[in-house]
Amino acid sequence: MSTITFTGNIGKSQGLKFSNDGKPRLSFSAAETARVKDQSGQYVDGGTTWFNVTLFGYTAEALDAQIAAQGGKGKVIVTGRMSTREYEHNGEKRESLDVVADSVGLVPRNPQQGQGQQAQQPAQQNQWAAAPQQPAWGNGPDKEPPF
Repeated sequence: MSTITFTGNIGKSQGLKFSNDGKPRLSFSAAETARVKDQSGQYVDGGTTWFNVTLFGYTAEALDAQIAAQGGKGKVIVTGRMSTREYEHNGEKRESLDVVADSVGLVPRNPQQGQGQQAQQPAQQNQWAAAPQQPAWGNGPDKEPPF
């Protein structure tokens, strides 16, 4: 099996299910669409790759609740073990990309998305606003970095 990390949009979720011994399992599909440059230098959407993702345990329960809170939609970052399997659908041979996830994170939605501009945070709420402009190693007698 190969290890994979990808970011994709949640497709169809089969919902949270439990095994006979009570272990939770969440299965859903996720789509990743590549962006490529065309000959004019403009970015266009390339092909879409669909993954069947399965997640187990407490993280499956937590992710299911988070997905439900977002109306069944959202973007995820998935890391796990990928395998392929062949199957037949209406007499046509197909291949499926299956991922048993080690970790899945739900990407937070931008509340300003679609309004044309990023939301600006006031300086007192932005944890990076107070960060020093110069690196600590550049302010002392030794102006060289430590490596």
